[in-house]
Amino acid sequence: MSERPDPVRFNLLGPVNVTLPDGKVVLPPDGPRAALVMLLVNANRVVSVEQLASAVWGATRPSTATASLRNHVLRLRRMLGDESGLRLRTVAPGYLLTTAPGELDTDEFVEGCRLGADQLRAGELATASRTLAGALELWRGEPFADLPPDADGAARVQELDETRMTAWQHRIEADLGLGRHGELVAELRGLTRAHPLREALHGQLMLALYGAGRQAEALAVHQDLRKRLVAELGVEPSAQVTELQLRILAADPTLLEPAKPAARRGTPAPAPAPTPAPPGYTPRNSLPRDVADFTGRVPETDRLLAAAAAPATSAVVISAIDGMAGVGKTTLAVHVAHTLADRYADGQVFIDLHGFTPGQTPLDPGTALARLLRAVGVAEEALPADAEERAALWRSTAAERRLLVVLDNAVDAAQVRPLIPGSPGSLVLVTSRRRMPALAGAGALSLDVLEPATAVALFGQICGPDRIAGQHEDVAEIVRLCGYLPLAIRIAAARLAHRSTWTPSHLLARLRDRISLPTELRSEDQSVAAAFAVSYDALTPDQQRLFRLAGLHPGDAFSAYALAALADLPLADAEDLVDELHDHHLVIERSPGRYTFHDLLRQHARGLADAAEPEADRQAALDRLLAYYAHTAAAAADILYPHEANRRPHPPKPGTPTDPLGGTESARDWLDTELTNLIAAGTHPVAAVTRHSSDLSGVLARYLDHYGHYSASLTLHTAAAAATTATGDLAGHATAQTNLAGSYWLLGRYPDAVDCFQAALLVFRDLGDQAGERRVLTNLGATYSQLSRHQEAIDHFTWAMAAYEAAGDRAGQVIVLNNLGSTCEQLKDFEQAAQYHRQALALAREVGDHITEGRALANIGMTLHQLGRPAEAAEMLHQALAMATDAGDRTRQQLALNGLGDVERATDPARALARHQQAREICAAIGDRFSLAGCHLRIGDDHRALGDPATAREHWEQSAALYTELNASSQLATVRGRLDGA
Repeated sequence: MSERPDPVRFNLLGPVNVTLPDGKVVLPPDGPRAALVMLLVNANRVVSVEQLASAVWGATRPSTATASLRNHVLRLRRMLGDESGLRLRTVAPGYLLTTAPGELDTDEFVEGCRLGADQLRAGELATASRTLAGALELWRGEPFADLPPDADGAARVQELDETRMTAWQHRIEADLGLGRHGELVAELRGLTRAHPLREALHGQLMLALYGAGRQAEALAVHQDLRKRLVAELGVEPSAQVTELQLRILAADPTLLEPAKPAARRGTPAPAPAPTPAPPGYTPRNSLPRDVADFTGRVPETDRLLAAAAAPATSAVVISAIDGMAGVGKTTLAVHVAHTLADRYADGQVFIDLHGFTPGQTPLDPGTALARLLRAVGVAEEALPADAEERAALWRSTAAERRLLVVLDNAVDAAQVRPLIPGSPGSLVLVTSRRRMPALAGAGALSLDVLEPATAVALFGQICGPDRIAGQHEDVAEIVRLCGYLPLAIRIAAARLAHRSTWTPSHLLARLRDRISLPTELRSEDQSVAAAFAVSYDALTPDQQRLFRLAGLHPGDAFSAYALAALADLPLADAEDLVDELHDHHLVIERSPGRYTFHDLLRQHARGLADAAEPEADRQAALDRLLAYYAHTAAAAADILYPHEANRRPHPPKPGTPTDPLGGTESARDWLDTELTNLIAAGTHPVAAVTRHSSDLSGVLARYLDHYGHYSASLTLHTAAAAATTATGDLAGHATAQTNLAGSYWLLGRYPDAVDCFQAALLVFRDLGDQAGERRVLTNLGATYSQLSRHQEAIDHFTWAMAAYEAAGDRAGQVIVLNNLGSTCEQLKDFEQAAQYHRQALALAREVGDHITEGRALANIGMTLHQLGRPAEAAEMLHQALAMATDAGDRTRQQLALNGLGDVERATDPARALARHQQAREICAAIGDRFSLAGCHLRIGDDHRALGDPATAREHWEQSAALYTELNASSQLATVRGRLDGA
């Protein structure tokens, strides 16, 4: 027997498939496909059972996951003709898939992109174009599409996509060099629309249009790009694109000359010969050393090298690198400066401007100029006393030379401007913790924290790969706690490197135990907290106060309205101050108007608030914030669900600004955007001792149910129930218990739901709250129905209906009618069920309850299907699906999708399977385990109809496991009937 498996081809760049040795292309089924992708992402490495389970099921894995994985592996081996296990082996703690060179399309793609780039740099334009086009043709769609977004390995998609875009640009560059300008215009138009902020593509479009004789259109591209960059990012186009615009304006004929071969990757094209140095002048290099463990930053390095290699202009090339403390600005600038040093033979000068140096005043321009002049050989006695005269001497001296100047740690643009050489030929790299839009002509590069994989690689470079072997998960958690901040990672890794008895798990435990990580992350001469303190000290008192109070925010991203509430400020003042904090890189603007902290900076801000703000002031700030959230959430709920307004709390309008909500779309967008903050607000200790927790629970209950936020619902209502117990608020406690029971119901925890509903019912009756009593009776009926206690369900619905009729509450009657219909369906009385659902539909339309209207349509459709009227059923279900989709109502979407799939199975089982798979994804996303179990039951039926009993059985087993956990006896009996008959 051969010791090597037969060669196969694994195709991951699009829909996953495998080409077998005989040329047959096979598509693995759902579960095995996700497992195969995970194994291939980690080809030739052991993948644990835990990792595979996460890839196949995400957070909703069944209790039978391990056994199901074994079945998946067996099926993959059969599919690959690998029954002997040569290719796919069981290796503790999981499985190992062996691949050979040339078997993975991703490897061929990456190698083709690399080879094409090398050919382009060598000036082999036609060959490069063909090589790159061939590599790009391998891309058939999104790679690894079968992995959940949070699965290990899924992050590599972004890396591959960036490789693809770079290769695309290289292929276009080759075609431009070959004179194919007119052919490229349409392609580049599409690319710039898809990537509106990718400046290189816009530059290529400008060149293509210019080469095609369309100069005016080329200039219009630059104008449109500039407007977008200024509006969305607040930056000007790069120096390269701006220079291209100037050359097009001047009708520069050299733009259309064939490209010359470039140097190797990472090295700019050869520069013009430098101006000879003056007699007696000895060039100097004052650059700090380049760190041996420099890791990552490839796109940023390439961008800085490309700016330096841009065609000569009448202006000096300036690149301004900004970013938060500890993000690695100086390290990057020095690394790039060393890479470019041989291009600037007249000297490489480094000056620390002490803009943010502890205990030091920023250098004034006159002092900095003196240091620059000394660095280029000007004698001490020749230095003018006047700063303006020094600046003039510096410009005239630098004009004679090609210099590389690193102006590190600048405080602002005013400090830097006098230090810029006045003539072309030199390069200036500026670093600062502040953005410098006022530094005219500078290409801005804002440095972010490292990608997780790069952060892990840096950690290993510093402490040694042998110290972290086999402990990837601990190291990944360490760098996450470090916020992927290079300074923090360097300190943590150095501590491990210098303590031979420590392991990564020991270091991780220490970091987890520390209250203040910024303080814990320190070495002899470095400290994350000290670096942050310097940035904080540079702020004005108003900026410092807002920074401190923002640290109290219990959620993640926040708006200026939230900051105005925390600081008790007018909105305009809050907006101005947070913009200034953003300029200082003390907050991050993830999307327009939405700000957040780096994790370590958040801890630092909270520590400052605890130290500087009296407890009463902190409590008052949080109370204002929670009042803002509760009131605005209530306003949004009133817009979305006006027919239920009388059932919700209405917190008073706060004294600080609130968001204007113009209509249903605006209201829903606000709730979607602020959901995480609203849950954090409702569970905050300050909310527990006020009415905010109870208010938010009551205000958000319908929204959380409507859009399937079941886990968030459980968290919020649990907190509200505890808070109202502690404060003795009986009415609030009964409402919170009712909402909590609803969460249990939606999660399929019916016995827990019954307990909460019954407790709430007793309180409502003691208080004489008939409205609350009616609601609980209805909900208890629905719960008993799910538990197959049908007579108890009908009894409760009957009592509830009588109470709703007596109160004239038609909206409540709609809900009871729908539930009565569903109970009749379970009793197989489909004619009566249809009658109830039609009554519910008519009444829902009268009262304007669109949610229940959509549910009634779906219920009618499913009942008609049971009555053997598929065409009418499909019509109703399509209406229900359209309504749910338009409203973004995922709960009702999955209901309608499941119904449509049931109708379509008889005539098109493949289409039915697609419907049920889509419904399953929704249920998994929203945490609806009861409906998820039903989806697996239906998917099993679909596979049986498609002639795949093995896959059918897998899904029935998953359905049975879920129904067992949910104690759903009648549904479990149905599934067991399928399994017994399989």
